[in-house]
Amino acid sequence: MVKLDNTRYQELLKMKKSLEDNRPHDIDEMRRWKHSMNKVLEELELFR
Repeated sequence: MVKLDNTRYQELLKMKKSLEDNRPHDIDEMRRWKHSMNKVLEELELFR
């Protein structure tokens, strides 16, 4: 179980980094980006 949690945590960190590096400038894309980033951050918060 811990191995799975750690794997998911690392996956979320990679997704967060990817989203940070590829932040869009278009309004519609920005909404999707914000939604995706929010989901990643919410799930990361569960690991605290």
